[in-house]
Amino acid sequence: MQEFWADLLNGELYAVLSACIAYALLMGTVSITTCFRIRRWPRTIGKLTEDGVSSIGSYDERMHTARVMYEYSVDDIPYTGQRLSPFILRATGTTMAKWQKKGIQRHEGNRVTVFYNPALPHKSYLIVPTLTGIAGVFLLVAIAVILFWFAI
Repeated sequence: MQEFWADLLNGELYAVLSACIAYALLMGTVSITTCFRIRRWPRTIGKLTEDGVSSIGSYDERMHTARVMYEYSVDDIPYTGQRLSPFILRATGTTMAKWQKKGIQRHEGNRVTVFYNPALPHKSYLIVPTLTGIAGVFLLVAIAVILFWFAI
């Protein structure tokens, strides 16, 4: 094991790629586990107070992301949230941000479904990961591992 760390610090290809495989597997496992946990969060009805698109960067290289603000309460304690989804999308156009917001469960007026962490009710999302999204994360991890594996 000590030899592996020495090779990694020296930039040996097999050691660097092995570390990349381990990192991709670890982060993929954590991401997928977290997504399944979020899917089981309880829900409440909240009020959407802001619904737009944020832009960052210079005019030529501007990136857009969905922006929301909402209010909700859990056990009669009020909270505010800004998280739309665990999957953060940034794109050069506003189409992806608008598409992502279609996943919000809307009700009469500006009322929306809010999914909140039962242990930390201040942490919430308007959209929980779908099985398709989780499969996408799994596919990305699998592709990364396969590419690194064959590079060794």
